[in-house]
Amino acid sequence: MTATAKYATQRDPNKRTDGQRIAKIAKAIGKPFMPWQQQVADVATEHHADGSYVYEIVIVTVPRQAGKTTLVGSVQLDRVITNPGIRCFYTAQTQKDARKRFEDLASLVKGSALDALAAYRWSAGDEGISFPNASALKLFAPGMAVLHGETPPLVTLDEFWSYDEILGDAMLEGAIIPAQVTLSGRKQVWMISTAGTALSTFMRKWVERGRESVTTNGAKWPRIAYFEWSLHDGDDPRDPEALERFHPAVGHTVTAAELLDIDVPKPVWLRAFCNVWTEATNPLFAAEDYAKLVRDPAGVPAKHDLTITYEVAPDNECGVIMASWRDDEGAPCNRVLHAAPGTTWMHDLIVEINDSWKPAVLGADDGGPTRRLTDMLRRTLGDEAITTTSSRDFGTACEAWLTMARDRELVLDDSITLRNGAAHLVLKRAGDYTRFSRNDSTGPIVGPIAGAVGIWLHDHKEAPLEKPFISI
Repeated sequence: MTATAKYATQRDPNKRTDGQRIAKIAKAIGKPFMPWQQQVADVATEHHADGSYVYEIVIVTVPRQAGKTTLVGSVQLDRVITNPGIRCFYTAQTQKDARKRFEDLASLVKGSALDALAAYRWSAGDEGISFPNASALKLFAPGMAVLHGETPPLVTLDEFWSYDEILGDAMLEGAIIPAQVTLSGRKQVWMISTAGTALSTFMRKWVERGRESVTTNGAKWPRIAYFEWSLHDGDDPRDPEALERFHPAVGHTVTAAELLDIDVPKPVWLRAFCNVWTEATNPLFAAEDYAKLVRDPAGVPAKHDLTITYEVAPDNECGVIMASWRDDEGAPCNRVLHAAPGTTWMHDLIVEINDSWKPAVLGADDGGPTRRLTDMLRRTLGDEAITTTSSRDFGTACEAWLTMARDRELVLDDSITLRNGAAHLVLKRAGDYTRFSRNDSTGPIVGPIAGAVGIWLHDHKEAPLEKPFISI
């Protein structure tokens, strides 16, 4: 079975293309094209009668294990081999990632007949592959400075889901497009990636333009070629037949069973292997609504009057320590004390905060992977030191937090942990209660969980004992 694209710019058979020549490069480096790669190469490199490229922006979004490195690598090699005296540039989400993928391409070249023509440079800041025609394929770190003074006919942005809009716009509009301004008809920017997250605002903008270019036959965006292979609407992401319908490498270089054997968290599976954007389809908070919750509280109590909570994401992906209280006007407040990848840092920091601050309450929800950390803390601090919410209490806490947020009572800080968590939130019905779902949410929701539990525990803490009154 050959998977069908959800969106794809159509081939114009009346136009010439570099696709077959690029396919020969792929075969030469030992990676013959699959049908989807050939489809993209044929359409994306169409020429007008004067030899100029039809498309200046090429956007490809495919799941992992599809063979995108082979596609963009073959396109880049073809461009520098067939055009003397040019320098083409490649980058990925970080310098480290870009170099790793560049080394993968170099390994393919070294194992082919092209190796006799290629010269490799691996000095930091000067990585590249050059050829006897004075052309070179160069690596650059995400940013814009390296392209100053260059005139690159081809620039490739790999895994561009990781760029926020500020960085993405700075690279594309502030560096790449100005560097290509004199290359009318001979310039292209290729952007290729798996799907993004709530933070992938740069990619989202270009994906929407690409989809519109397909659905309107290029009426508004005539210089964009767009291709997307992703899970079909309504399909089960763990159904082998569903994978066969959309994953373009299944049946060619990988089987559905082999993909399903990959053990990753659900959000990673959806984004990376199903090419589904990991943000709620109907987000509980629109960005503008969430922004209204970010404000300064009317006062912060002494440390010993705070409630401190913590939460661990599935698979120990990340963790958070949260402070909660009600301010001088009675508004419920959440502030992230610390959040970071992994969880090995959490135990010692929580113990330190507890010993030095002596908070009114130290606690967490008694669910998910947080239980293990709670057990460790109880062995360190004593059983009575940690207060936990039951399943029913957790449901009540979640519903209360949502209500306070929607009524704009909640006061939040501007942390990424809370903002992203709110964007990823998915609710799950359990008996009479609706609660935040750790497994069904499309990304880590440690911030909202710790915040909801923190407000609930703060509102239900035991009142301090009154001092005894002695009358004689």
